[in-house]
Amino acid sequence: GTSWLNNLLRKCHAISLPPNKKEIHFWDWHYQRGYEWYIKQFDLFRRCPQQSCSNSDPSSSKPFYGEITPCYVVLPLEKIVEISRIFPKLKLVFIARDLVDRAWSALIMELRNQTSGLTAGSFADGSGIQTCHNARDPKKPKKSVMSVAQKRRMQELSSPSSQPDSYYMERLRNATHDSRSNYAKHLRNWYEHFPPETILIVDYRDIESDPRGTLSKIVQHIGLHEEEARKYVESLDDRVLGQRVNAATSDQLRIDDSTASIKSSQPSSSDYFLSQRPNLKRQMQKYLQHHAIEFNALLKEKGYLWRLDEYDGNGREMT
Repeated sequence: GTSWLNNLLRKCHAISLPPNKKEIHFWDWHYQRGYEWYIKQFDLFRRCPQQSCSNSDPSSSKPFYGEITPCYVVLPLEKIVEISRIFPKLKLVFIARDLVDRAWSALIMELRNQTSGLTAGSFADGSGIQTCHNARDPKKPKKSVMSVAQKRRMQELSSPSSQPDSYYMERLRNATHDSRSNYAKHLRNWYEHFPPETILIVDYRDIESDPRGTLSKIVQHIGLHEEEARKYVESLDDRVLGQRVNAATSDQLRIDDSTASIKSSQPSSSDYFLSQRPNLKRQMQKYLQHHAIEFNALLKEKGYLWRLDEYDGNGREMT
């Protein structure tokens, strides 16, 4: 969801994201580098066509600046307070994914990272992660070269079938994974310091069912006028709007032979389906159910008319 949004917002002249990467991680990983480092991540000299900008000053040609770092949702209160003080008019977007799908995707990514040498619970590119550098240019990571056999071995070790159900449930109960499944707890921290109208919660399923309408809603929340949002969304073709990135789900997972990355795919003999392990799926649903119930209560409180699956057989709409 966030990679989809990142790719599309970069096509909007009225919005400016950091040019070099999707996730800056300033407020969690790189805070010690200071505000000057953070500012340098943005293209502050960028200007957008006059008709494409909707800032409070009509004569301004500056775009809306922002970044996409999903991990910010779990920031501690003191960081949220600091952000609200520095950016009091900040607009926030949270894409809510089915809790089992989100957890499964995270667990598979963690398994892949462990195979690559990272400790469980660590994340690539984070603080403290050692990387190998190019001797000619120390700033550039050195590209590792693997043989076909090594790639196959990594694929086998990264495969979801390589681990028993107990492994996934143990990792799901880990503080990191449990915390990131607690949408309601962390969003309430943000609501405590930002007005409700500045926070937009998006149903992940709407990206699949109505990508144009969902994107239009998001850019209008950011600040584009309705007509500007309409023109921008209409300028995108269906192929671009429907393109999904890293969209692994609990029902469809594939490990790419060349990169060992997780991608969504159509069913094939090599696919691994969580539905083939119904006991594990039921355990995950049972464990995450209370988080879904608490999040749905928050949605209802904030006036949203949809809800996440509570794994009780009920539908999508609020009653």
